[in-house]
Amino acid sequence: MGIIERRERLRKQVRNDILKTARDIAREEGWQAVSIRKIAEVIEYSPPILYEYFDNKDKLLETIRNEGFAYLHEELLKLKTLYRSPEKLITEFAQIQWRFMVTQMEVFQVMFNMEGGICQSKQAYQIEFAMLNNHPIWEALALIRPRSADAVSKTFYEWWCLTYGFLVVTGVTQTRHTLPNFEPVFMESVRRFVRGLA
Repeated sequence: MGIIERRERLRKQVRNDILKTARDIAREEGWQAVSIRKIAEVIEYSPPILYEYFDNKDKLLETIRNEGFAYLHEELLKLKTLYRSPEKLITEFAQIQWRFMVTQMEVFQVMFNMEGGICQSKQAYQIEFAMLNNHPIWEALALIRPRSADAVSKTFYEWWCLTYGFLVVTGVTQTRHTLPNFEPVFMESVRRFVRGLA
C-alpha cells in the first residue's frame, strides 16, 4: 500500500473515530455535552486537527444526520429486493424505522433536532423529498393507489409525517424502559394507514 492510500485510510479512520466518539458521548451524556474540544480529549487529538474534518459542531451533526438517513435508505433498498408486495414493504420498513429509533436514539435525535441534537441544515430532508419518484415508499404507495404523481407525493408526505412524527413524539415523551409498550401501537398505526390506502 502506497503512502497516499495509507494517508487516506488514516484520514477515514480519524473521521470515523470523531463521529463514533460524538455519538458515544451523546448516548451517555446527551448532545449538549458534545463539543469538538470534548471529542478531541476523548480521542486524544488536538482540537485543530478535528477542525480539519469538521468546521464546527453543526457540520458534524449534519454528517450524522445524513448518515442516519443514508442507513435507512440502504435498509429500504434491501427490503425492496425481498418483498414484491408494496403493503409488506411499507410495514417491514416501519419495523426497521422503529428498531433504528430504539437502538440508535442519539442518531435519531440529530435527524429530527431532538434533545439538544440541533442541526441547522435541512439538506437531508430536501434530498429525501427531491428523490420522490425514485423513493421505494413513494413507488409502493403509487402501486397501492395509482393516482397522479402529485397525489402520490401528498400520500408520501402523510406517510412521512405519520411514521417519523410518531417516532419523534414517542422518543421525546417516553423513557427507554417504556418504549417497548409503544411498538405495537406504532405498527398498528402503520397497518391502519396501509389498509386505508386500498
